[in-house]
Amino acid sequence: MQPDQHQQQQRRKGSSEMDFFSEYGDANRYKIQEVIGKGSYGVVCSAIDQHTGDKVAIKKIHNIFEHLSDAARILREIKLLRLLRHPDIVEIRHIMLPPSRRDFKDIYVVFELMDTDLHQVIKANDDLTKEHHQFFLYQMLRALKYIHTANVYHRDLKPKNILANANCKLKICDFGLARVAFNDTPTTVFWTDYVATRWYRAPELCGSFFTKYSPAIDIWSIGCIFAEILTGKPLFPGKNVVHQLDLMTDLLGTPSLDTVSRIRNEKARRYLSSMRKKQPVCFSERFPKADPAALKLMQRLLAFDPKDRPTAEEALADPYFKGLGKVEREPSCQPISKFEFEFERKKVTKEDVKELIFREILEYHPQLLKDYMNGTEKTNFLYPSAVDNFRRQFANLEENGGKGGAIVPSDRKHVSLPRTTTVHSTPIPPKDQKSSQVPQRIPTDQEEWLAR
Repeated sequence: MQPDQHQQQQRRKGSSEMDFFSEYGDANRYKIQEVIGKGSYGVVCSAIDQHTGDKVAIKKIHNIFEHLSDAARILREIKLLRLLRHPDIVEIRHIMLPPSRRDFKDIYVVFELMDTDLHQVIKANDDLTKEHHQFFLYQMLRALKYIHTANVYHRDLKPKNILANANCKLKICDFGLARVAFNDTPTTVFWTDYVATRWYRAPELCGSFFTKYSPAIDIWSIGCIFAEILTGKPLFPGKNVVHQLDLMTDLLGTPSLDTVSRIRNEKARRYLSSMRKKQPVCFSERFPKADPAALKLMQRLLAFDPKDRPTAEEALADPYFKGLGKVEREPSCQPISKFEFEFERKKVTKEDVKELIFREILEYHPQLLKDYMNGTEKTNFLYPSAVDNFRRQFANLEENGGKGGAIVPSDRKHVSLPRTTTVHSTPIPPKDQKSSQVPQRIPTDQEEWLAR
């Protein structure tokens, strides 16, 4: 028995505390290995879950209550990742119990460990096959069908927010800007239009075009990402909003008078109305090496008017996925309850958000959650938390790894960074390492692979 376990046993009082310690002693569950990323939110370390043998990524998010908007974003993300369980969405495995319900500033979130992200895959590989293209798009749309049937809009889809494994598996992450739409409220009218990285932002977000926007904003982003997978370069790398609109219309042609007439932003409406008439470019000329079936679907995804874009479910039924797509492995999700997101619909304080985050953490600690719901939880009890132990280990790793910027050991080929806020990208591996970023072939047992 380890000395710290012995010390913990000495502190136990009563049978209820015996049960508590046996279930919630997180300190020895994870063996931390190395720092694999650092950003404005904090630090990510890789670790081994000694209960399961799985490799995981433990993200320390520090000072989460310094700004109410950041705390709300973290709450939104951990809540959505608990509710949206799907093979193509990154999974939270565990959240460490803080030492005290009332007095905590940092949280430690345990994610499944992914090798890299789609941004790095695209940059490191100039020879992705047509099978890769198809598999990548299928997974993204399959995740989007699930997300949208839950009445959730991701709103920040881009290659860096799609994690990847060397077996070709993709998983969407970073739901910090996501929103849940409720049919009986005007929520969509008042959402900020400044969402998503500009290059992947739908036309209706480039100047507040439509009073309400729809899941079609995510469909546009997926179209942009797919074009980048095909060519290795961003499709619309706009320097500003006007340049972004110029690039869009250069490819797609100027929008119809009907579309322009429904634009609510007067400046954007005037700009597009006065624009010289542009004819759409033939996609087969712009993307000469691509599969014609892939281009037909991409053209649907990139319709300028959101009403002309397919839903994720409709896109999955496209002939491009013949032989791959099967409705039975493309599940929908029950719409998320309004009750789960009451905090979005009213004014809340930092203390309110802290209590809600603590409540989310308890979802990963069933007995304590039961006590909490029954009102029998001992509020002032200091939990036998792993946090103090982890704080020391993280500090030691950061000190040894240097300060500032991304910390990536030189012998590490892949990085998983499930993000809450902006994270520095990892260095691009040399060309001779590119085969480690993506498999040489697609797994043959597609059904088993897609279910993972």
